[in-house]
Amino acid sequence: MPPSSPHPLWGWTPAVRVLLSVLAAFGGAVLMFLARDAGRTTPAPLPALVVDLNTAPREVLQALPRLGPVLVDRIVTAREEAPFRSLDDFDARVKGIGPATIAALRPYVRIEPIARAASPNTSTRLVAAKGTTP
Repeated sequence: MPPSSPHPLWGWTPAVRVLLSVLAAFGGAVLMFLARDAGRTTPAPLPALVVDLNTAPREVLQALPRLGPVLVDRIVTAREEAPFRSLDDFDARVKGIGPATIAALRPYVRIEPIARAASPNTSTRLVAAKGTTP
């Protein structure tokens, strides 16, 4: 049998060890309580980012929800053929866009009316047709 040590473990009496155990348990409970409350905080609101599908660059389109590189390529290709007139037109012309994607995009996108090119002046057309210069 090993000889008994005249000194307690690390010089701490049983009463001190119990006190340290209680303090450690209390500290752990406080940390768990604080961590639980930290998870309940409401996240910061998203910035009001609204982009035009007809003019937004690829990088901006890729930042929108549910749009990856493949869908962005399809969007850019479709808008190069003709600008989108509405979200329904967008949905119909871009393969892979469906109701869930439209619902996710709706708060972030808009489609501006297309400004028509100014028609040339009638007199200029007549002069050009006759072969004379103004």
